[in-house]
Parts: sequence; structure tokens; C-alpha cells
Amino acid sequence: MSLALEVFPSMQACEPLRAEWEELLHGCPNATVFDSFGWINANVLAFTNSETWILTLRDAGSALTGVIPLVVRLGRRYLRARRWLEFAGQPYADYASCLVRTGYEEPVAHQLIEFCCSKAGGWDGVFLDRLRVGTAFLDCVVAAAKQRGLHAATRETDHVRQLTRREFTGASAHRHSGKSLRKSRNRLLERGEIGFEVLTSAEAILRLLEKFFSWHAGRFAAKGMQSPLSDPQHRAFYRHMVEQLAPQGRIWLSALTCGGDVIAMKLSPVFNGMLHLYSTCFDEAYAKYSPSMLQLEMLIEHAFRSGIECVDFGIGESPQKDYGGAAVGQTLARVAIYRDRIALLEGRCYESAERMRSHSRLITRGGKFLRRIFPYDVR
Repeated sequence: MSLALEVFPSMQACEPLRAEWEELLHGCPNATVFDSFGWINANVLAFTNSETWILTLRDAGSALTGVIPLVVRLGRRYLRARRWLEFAGQPYADYASCLVRTGYEEPVAHQLIEFCCSKAGGWDGVFLDRLRVGTAFLDCVVAAAKQRGLHAATRETDHVRQLTRREFTGASAHRHSGKSLRKSRNRLLERGEIGFEVLTSAEAILRLLEKFFSWHAGRFAAKGMQSPLSDPQHRAFYRHMVEQLAPQGRIWLSALTCGGDVIAMKLSPVFNGMLHLYSTCFDEAYAKYSPSMLQLEMLIEHAFRSGIECVDFGIGESPQKDYGGAAVGQTLARVAIYRDRIALLEGRCYESAERMRSHSRLITRGGKFLRRIFPYDVR
């Protein structure tokens, strides 16, 4: 199956494709908000990349069958400075940012690898993060890379918990509002009336973002850590995310209030019946009332009443993700492609150390020490 490839050098150049991109987004059963034009554009607008390549592929009838947005980044990867390719929607998307129409996985994968080979002088590695395990496209990318003599490796990286409307309803007799959470709610009621609202307009969300940033940074600082939202680029990304997604109704900012004052917020992209629990923060003065858990309970109930079919808890683990019996719904993997064996071995050594760190605190501490000596600088 032959596909025609056209490469665009920027998201601005892709503006005429918005309608077709949107049609493909709705035509791919596993598509998420992280595949949308708005999400990719927010990333490209906020973060500096060495180069941007938006690959579009069409069949013999000129129908759009694939969109693969790529960027070239430069910085230290493992031990040495490298140039690598990755999805333009990364690294802050919960899922890989690429669209492939069902049945076209193999030819799209081959075109992707051929394109990467044509730009071989411009990268040391290709890192395709958060592809779903067991999907045809992941397998086809690995096979195509190996056919071209490249070194390709796949590693599971994340497990994502999800809660469906059916599971939520079925578990209603056993779930949430545990004794401690009910106590927190009652104690909070002593401070004032509890309220909940969901904001969807860009203007309303942007008005609360500065407070969101401040709380997020303060919460991390209380733990002796630095919030990603201390970085001006990351803050700009959040603003662009809201501006790009809100016009299509694809972003919610939910707010828990007490006595009329906002005390907790959660930013949640939404698309096609899926709500993604993306980022949360709360007023440290109310920490003892478990505001994030109270808000989560109210948000999930609101989501299912509003027609959401599935709540996606995102990557990573936390006590909130045990809520309501949410089970692992997706397993994600990284495909790493290298031109030389040394880079491959370096990557595998790093991954081995990463797996071992769960068994030894010394490895974690050593890694933090090395990070201070050799800080990441990606651009």
C-alpha cells in the first residue's frame, strides 16, 4: 500500500489541514485529546525545538491516513549530549501524540522510518513515548526500524488506571466517602459552605491560572522539590493549552470552594467521552481537610452525570488513583531507535539502573547526585 508523504515545517503551515486533522482525530478509535491540533500546537508554541517536522500521509484517493508530528530536541540524554526525535506532543502528554487510520499502520510506520533515515545526520536517537502496548502501530514501527538495519528496543514505561461509568455505578455501594474523608468533609463544613464548579471557557480558566501556578509551586516547595510550573516555559504551555483547547470544549478547570473561596483546582483535558485527570493543586492552608480527594469525588460524579464515559487517571501512581476501584486500563511503552550500538547499550544500562532503583535507595540517591552534577538542558 503506497502512501504520499508531505512534511510541514511548522504547525502554522498546517493550519489549512485543521478540518482534515479533526476528521482523522474522530476517525481513529484510540485517539485522545493529546492527538489534537490544539494540544500539539500548545507544545510547539511553548517549548523551543531545534526543528519541527509534521508528517502527513495520504492514500491513493488523497484521504488523510496519518499525522505524525515530530520535533528535534538537543540536550543530555543519559550520559552524553544528543539530538533526538520525539513526538511533538511530548513530553507532557499522557499518550503518544500521533494519528494513524485503522488498517494503515504498516505503511505509515514504514514511511516514518524512511523519513527518519533520510534525516539520519540530524539525530542520534528516536524516542517514541507512551505508545499503547499491543497496538499494531507500535509493532509495525519496531519491525520497520529493524528492516532498515536500525537498533530498536521497546520497554513498558507506564500503567494507566481508568474508571468507566459502568464500573463507577457498579461500585457505588462500596466506594469512596470513607470514614476519614467524611470526617474531612464535616470539618471543612465548619469553615464554610462547600461548593464545586467546572469552568470551560478560556477566559474563566485563565483568570485562575496564576493562583494555580502559585499553589502548585508552593506544594512542591513544602516537600523540598521544585514544581515544573516554576519554569516560565511550562507556565506558557499551560496558558497555550487552555487557549488552544477551550474553544472546542476540550479543557475543564474544576474548583472546590469553601465559604465562596476556591481551595482546590484540577485541570482536566477532555475529548470523545474521556476525561483526563491531568494536574491538581490546592491551598496549603486547607491541606488537613484532604481538599484534593474531596474535589476528586465531586469531579468524577459530575463527569459521569455530564456524559463522560471514562475517567483516565493518567500516568504514575498516587492514593487518588485507587479511588472507586479504578483499574489499569492501558499499558504504555517507549520505542527507542538508535543508529549505533553504543547508544543502544548506553540506553539499556540506564533502563537497567532505573528498574533497580525500586530495590535500592542508594541508586535513587546516586541518580539525584549525578543529576545535580550533569543537569538536563533540553532545547
